[in-house]
Amino acid sequence: MAIVAVNWKGWRDTLECMESVQELDYTNYLMIVVDNNSEDDSIRQIKAWAQVKADPRYTLVEYSQPAAEAGGEFEKEVSLQAALPQNRTVLIANETNSGPTGGANLGIQYALRRKPSADYVFLLDNDARVNQDTLTRLVDVSRREDCSIVGGQVLDLLSGLPHFPKRTTTTGYFFAPFVNDGAWTPPAGVKSWITCNADGPAMLLRRDALMALDAARGRFLDSALFSEGWEFEVCSLARKLGYVTMGTNEAFVWHKGDRGYRQALNPRRFYYSVRNRVILSRAYLPTLLRVVFHFIDLLHCALSMARCAVRRRPDVVLAEIRGLIDGYSGVCKNRAHQY
Repeated sequence: MAIVAVNWKGWRDTLECMESVQELDYTNYLMIVVDNNSEDDSIRQIKAWAQVKADPRYTLVEYSQPAAEAGGEFEKEVSLQAALPQNRTVLIANETNSGPTGGANLGIQYALRRKPSADYVFLLDNDARVNQDTLTRLVDVSRREDCSIVGGQVLDLLSGLPHFPKRTTTTGYFFAPFVNDGAWTPPAGVKSWITCNADGPAMLLRRDALMALDAARGRFLDSALFSEGWEFEVCSLARKLGYVTMGTNEAFVWHKGDRGYRQALNPRRFYYSVRNRVILSRAYLPTLLRVVFHFIDLLHCALSMARCAVRRRPDVVLAEIRGLIDGYSGVCKNRAHQY
């Protein structure tokens, strides 16, 4: 089992996440932190944290991007195998900020190429906290239901309420909030359900599905999306390849929700959300529904831009316009530096 968390200028959250992982009751896992070329001292802070751990047997191994892509280095891997799960971490220094998807891809590639290779990869947001039994329960669901992707519930760290209202069907994903299709509230007694959209901050992926995704397009997650909508995309493509995705309320994580990114009027979020929904509609909506989606989506964007203009946020208006232009022209650029 490999746990992959991506850090970008958020080392305080990352350290709290790592400390919660240390309490897991799962018997064999490896914590992998990918630093997305942070401009602060995240790498130094994470290394310093490991150096002052109470247990002198704590092992932190640092890899460059090329070394991680190759599956690590023999002597360092031997030292990792000699340490207990709660006393070992791999820190990978990414050469660029490739976003949540690109950073996760680097961590996944290392996890599957190292020896021994991971049978599962658990994608965990760096600002999330796990319960002691989170991994155990997710793996139990995967084995019991024979599903290759399992999404746990994501609860807000402060309120305890579900953080992201997920849609379990394709039409529900594209046409929310205009339709209720797939707005899933499990009936009493239902613990797991088939979905097209597992929760990204708590997503367990089995090795066979990851290898199939990589064979189909040359990468595990669609790094071109950067952020927003990648969970729907990876689950939908996996379904096309014959793999089942399930959500469950048996396992959950506590999530801060990246409040800086998800603030009400964040231009970056608006750009990627608008752009990626247009791009994904081409791949996963039939022609008639796609036409309907474009009409509704353009109307929705126009109303959103009007509201932002009234609130004197021309930066958000321009981000939405750029998102529409790039979406309809099929441009998947990393524009994080612009917002």
